[in-house]
Amino acid sequence: MEHTLYHHGVLGMKWGVRRYQNKDGSLTAQGKKRYDRDVRENASRKKDNRIDVSKPDPKRWSKEDLERSKRTVDSGTDLIRRAKDIEQSSRPKPVRKKMDLSKLTDKEMRDRINRELLEQQYNKLFGEESAPAISKGRQRVSNILEVAGSTLAVGSSALGIALAIKELKG
Repeated sequence: MEHTLYHHGVLGMKWGVRRYQNKDGSLTAQGKKRYDRDVRENASRKKDNRIDVSKPDPKRWSKEDLERSKRTVDSGTDLIRRAKDIEQSSRPKPVRKKMDLSKLTDKEMRDRINRELLEQQYNKLFGEESAPAISKGRQRVSNILEVAGSTLAVGSSALGIALAIKELKG
C-alpha cells in the first residue's frame, strides 16, 4: 500500500495536557520531576498555605501549566502593545523651515499670508487627501506587530477558555 496514514500520539491525548502518570499510576520522569518540585516548594510555604502533596495530582499540574502558558502569552501581548506604542511615537514628525523675511515688506508679507490661507482653505474644502509616505521597513514592522499581536490575543483567549473549562470541570 502506498497511501497510509500514521498517527504518533497517545490514546486519549489532549492538546496542551502533559501526562505525568502512567496507566498503572506510577509517575513518568516528568511527573517525578514535578512532584519533587512540589515537595520542595511546599516545604518553604507557611503551614496554612501548604498544598497536600501526599500523592501526585496531575490535574493540578496541567492546570498550573495552562496558567503559566497564559501568563507567558499575556506578557507577550503586553510586549507587542508596548512595541506598537514605541513605533507610533517614533514616527517622524514634519518640521517647518524658517524663511528669511527680512527682505519682504509688510504688504508683501500680508499678501503672501492671505494667499497661503486661501490656498489652505481651498485645499481643505476641495482637495483630495493622500496617505503619508511610510518607509518599507516601518510598514513591515507595523505588519509584524499587527500579526503577532492578533496571534497572541487569540492564543491568550484560547488559554483563558481552556482554564475556564478546566475550572468548571473541577
